Amino acid sequence: MILHRILQVVGVLAVLMCLELAWEASPLGGDGWSRARMLYAMAGLVSALALVAIGGLGIALARAEKQAAEMREALARLEALLRDRAG
Repeated sequence: MILHRILQVVGVLAVLMCLELAWEASPLGGDGWSRARMLYAMAGLVSALALVAIGGLGIALARAEKQAAEMREALARLEALLRDRAG
């Protein structure tokens, strides 16, 4: 779980750095349009967003596994209760 949070934090930091690079590639933040820097920033942004998504998927999977284990325990308790009442 900690690894997934670290992936998300690194991904968010990378997104911010890519946005800064894109800002510097525009006329508002730099000397003029720089298509090469903009392309580089957008390519990095895709990878950064992938890190955030991978972290989120890992967290969701861990939660789903925990919920499935709780449901299996509840089912086992119900089956035991039904066996006791039937027997």
